[in-house]
Amino acid sequence: MYRIAICEDEKVFMDENEKICRGIMEKLDAEFTLSLFDNSAAFLKSFFGQNMRYDLLLLDIVLGETNGMELAQKIRAHDNRAVIVFITSKPEYAVQGYNVKALHYLIKPINPDALERLIAADYHRRFCQSCLVFKSGVQNIRIPVADVVYLEIKGRRVSIIQKDGTVAEYNGKLSEFLTGLKQFVRCHNSYAVNVGNIRELTKTDAIAVNGAKIPVSRTYFKDLQKAFMRRMRDD
Repeated sequence: MYRIAICEDEKVFMDENEKICRGIMEKLDAEFTLSLFDNSAAFLKSFFGQNMRYDLLLLDIVLGETNGMELAQKIRAHDNRAVIVFITSKPEYAVQGYNVKALHYLIKPINPDALERLIAADYHRRFCQSCLVFKSGVQNIRIPVADVVYLEIKGRRVSIIQKDGTVAEYNGKLSEFLTGLKQFVRCHNSYAVNVGNIRELTKTDAIAVNGAKIPVSRTYFKDLQKAFMRRMRDD
């Protein structure tokens, strides 16, 4: 779940930014929550009082008694993970953003394309590497990468086999599915294996942590062997 918070005291900008963010997340076909705060006190009540944490924070720099920069400093004292994007009508404030590790600043009114690039990059970097996110029929499927043992081509579908034996299906090409998934290595024309779940490797099989034997062809053996040895060193 990708959690976004917007802190903005001008309703016209709040409404517009909410609309833009919803459109971006729906375009990404991602599960998300969107929390709105019209002052810093309301946000801090959620952040500290309810222990809520967010992935992306869109903070207006001018927020009445407590400005967005001061709010970001309080956030950073307890959370280094959240991405902070400042929204401002005064570009001169942008330099101060480096003190709180702000990702970017955007000038009011927000350019939707600029915000989409920021959100999409952060979402894919942090969420799509840890989970497989795809459509299966009319369902949106999300599977932790660590749970996936291997992928197998079956006709025009890709079967996703998990540790517990559960199988999900993706309607498309294996090459498309593997784009950006560094954890998976092709081991056969019809198979790709999650290197993190290989227990043992031979010249004919990759033996997974759940005992499954995934065929390895001569064509792909050396690349798989390198990836397997690299993972063993990193562990």
